[in-house]
Parts: sequence; structure tokens; C-alpha cells
Amino acid sequence: MPVALERRLTLHQLRIFKSVVDHHSYTRAAEALSLTQPAVTHQMQALSRAVGHPLLSPNRRAPELTAVGKVLYDRAGRILSAVGDAESAIDDLTELRAGEVRVAGDTTVGTYVLPDALAGFHRLHPEVELSLDVVNRAGVRDLVLGGGADYGVVGRLWDDNALTAEPFFQNELKCFSAPSHALVEREPLRPAQLLEGPLLLRERGSGTRESAERILMDAGVVARSTMDLASNGALKRAVAGGLGVTVLSTFAVQLEVQLGLLRPLRVEGFPVQRQWHVTWAGDRLLSAAAQSFRAYLHSDDWRHNLSRPLGSD
Repeated sequence: MPVALERRLTLHQLRIFKSVVDHHSYTRAAEALSLTQPAVTHQMQALSRAVGHPLLSPNRRAPELTAVGKVLYDRAGRILSAVGDAESAIDDLTELRAGEVRVAGDTTVGTYVLPDALAGFHRLHPEVELSLDVVNRAGVRDLVLGGGADYGVVGRLWDDNALTAEPFFQNELKCFSAPSHALVEREPLRPAQLLEGPLLLRERGSGTRESAERILMDAGVVARSTMDLASNGALKRAVAGGLGVTVLSTFAVQLEVQLGLLRPLRVEGFPVQRQWHVTWAGDRLLSAAAQSFRAYLHSDDWRHNLSRPLGSD
């Protein structure tokens, strides 16, 4: 079978061919391409052999296209233009003049930390499209494995070989109550006394809920929540209203503490330091923009704008 045309000619030959036609001269084409005239002539002859037909009419001072040459010239322009577009698109992506980064964070880190990182990255690369899904821990895993997010940020990781992870940021957890809560007068408290609050927690599947349960379990306490709330906002409002006590990240309660709506409870074993992690699907090839964002997450460029958590003095 004959060898396909795409394997018989090169982009270099097409570029020389188009230049010869555009400049109406082998000599001027050679000058424009920084080649010698014999090199241009040689490549034109090789291209004619590859096509199997003459491309330029002979015996003329200015090269003139044959019927086959006209067909190839028209396509050569489109091919070279498409290659140029591809090169520009690749440059845009690799030099971060385009692209997309999709992030999913569990509720606390997604609400109080990741927006600062995204804002800082946007200032450096405004052409890159950014998106943030704030969901519970289980939702983060679904988005990352399902391809809905390039990265997920969570506290406790999963035992899953499909996911790769690395440490990201320290999270501090404390116990909180309303300033007038009865347990305030009994400080310092043992972890078991939190159940008398009563204890209010986030919904099951939440990273904050799982962290609180694990912390209390390590202290020998089974965390029985009398009310599960589906958001940090609802949980803080319930605690501020005197309905109970809770365990939350210090990042989540700074405003309420400053306004005097909540106060930290002094409880044995608290505060507890936990680690947020960045995680991604190990078998997925991430874009240049996504890889750059991951590197940016570990920089100090955006962290100085992040409000300092309670007790960081």
C-alpha cells in the first residue's frame, strides 16, 4: 500500500513552500527563512516528490502554482495556522495565561482558609479560571475521584491507594460554649464533662465531626451528640444560643469570639493540633495550572493575609 501523504512530507517543507509562493521568489523566501537558496530549492524538490506532482510551473521567473500546487497551498496555510494555534494554546497553558483549577474543600478549610489561597493565586494568574466546592469530607472524596476536582483538601485522609496526599496546613481545634453556659464556672473541665453540655456536633460525614469523635475517643469518651447540625454556621448559632457546647476549628469561630458570642472552654487535652492535607487522584495527569496552584498552596505568599487563629500568640 502507498505510504500516506502525512508520512511523506514535513511541516518544514510546507512552511518553505508557502514562503516561496508568498514571496514569489526562491531567493526572498530563503532570506525570510534564514536559509540558503540551494536549501530552499532542495526542500521544494523533496516536497514535489512527496506529493507526486509538480507544485510550481517551470520555466517562469516568478514561481506559479500548478493545479495541485494550489490545492496544497490552501491546505498548507490551514495546517500551519492550526499548528500555530496549538503552539499558542500550549504556551498559554504552560505559562498560565489560560487553564482551570478546580478545588474541593471540606467545610471548615473550604470556608475559612482556601478562599485566601485562591485569591492570592488569582492575583498572580488572573487568566486562570478557579472554582471551589465546599462540601463535607465524603463529598470531597467523591469529587476528586470522580474528576470533578483537581484537588481536595481535608483533615483526615482515607485508606485509598487511588489518592495521593501531602500535608497542607495546621488546624487547631478547641471546645466552645456561650459565655453564660453553666460549664464555664466549672473550668477546667475533663473531656467527659462536655457530654453534660450537652455536646452538639456537625453531621456525620463531616471532617470536623470525625475529628471531634476521634479526639474524645482518645480521651476515653464516646462522643454522643444530642443534636447534629449540617453547617458550621448553624452549629455556632446553636451553641451561642445556649443549646450546648461543641468542638470546632479556631479558624471557624474568630468572629463569634471577637463579638463575645462564643468563648473557648478550658478542657483537659485541648487545644488539639490536626493537619489538613491536599489530596488528588494519583493516576490523573494534572494541568500546568493545577500543578502551579499546588505549589502555591505551600508558599507563604498568601498566608500572611490569613487571619491568625485563636491562641496563636
